[in-house]
Amino acid sequence: WLQMLNLGYRVPGIVNTDAHYNFHGSGWLRNYIKCSTDDPARIKTMDIVHAAERGNFIMTNGPYLEVELSAGGKTVTAGDDLRVANGKAVLHVRVQCPNWFGVDRVQVFMSGRPKEELNFRRRESPGNFSPKTVCFDQNIPIHFEHDEHVIVVAVGEESQLGLVMGPDHEKDRPVAVSNPIYVDVDGNGFVPNKDLLDLDIPLLPAISGTDASQGSRDIPSP
Repeated sequence: WLQMLNLGYRVPGIVNTDAHYNFHGSGWLRNYIKCSTDDPARIKTMDIVHAAERGNFIMTNGPYLEVELSAGGKTVTAGDDLRVANGKAVLHVRVQCPNWFGVDRVQVFMSGRPKEELNFRRRESPGNFSPKTVCFDQNIPIHFEHDEHVIVVAVGEESQLGLVMGPDHEKDRPVAVSNPIYVDVDGNGFVPNKDLLDLDIPLLPAISGTDASQGSRDIPSP
């Protein structure tokens, strides 16, 4: 998925339980889609359809993750584009958890690569985390040197989903993943960097005539 994003394919990430019966297997993975109202009677079907097409949602097996990026007086959420004229922006990450599991790490990915300076762990910086329902709520300054897409992952590395999720998933780690925010620095729209993240894509060299493992910029975008 990350390689596809770097090649310019805007394919929103989505999760699905593929459950065929009404037991713990149903709903252990969820997508939370951006909506203009919290009144179910006022939700418009096509608004949800368009939000899903843009990728305005987060994927989770438990934690509730909110991600916003602000620059130049504008704030956007997962799936949106943002012009960052001077390269300076602020990422707001907010995570909520119930009382039977927690999140102890928040990692920011820039164009598919985890950035250590944007890696927050409870055991290393406990002040960034809380034992309350809102377990992480931070404004994170980011400087962009070139176009990037930004993805945020929240995980409980030292936690488990617990018995409430049933025997098949009780020992799974809590995880939430945002869809990307696309950052345009130079004003010509977001341009993917074609970085293949040091991994091969099967058959790609035969199609493009390039060495896929080197992340060549000669690979055609869609």
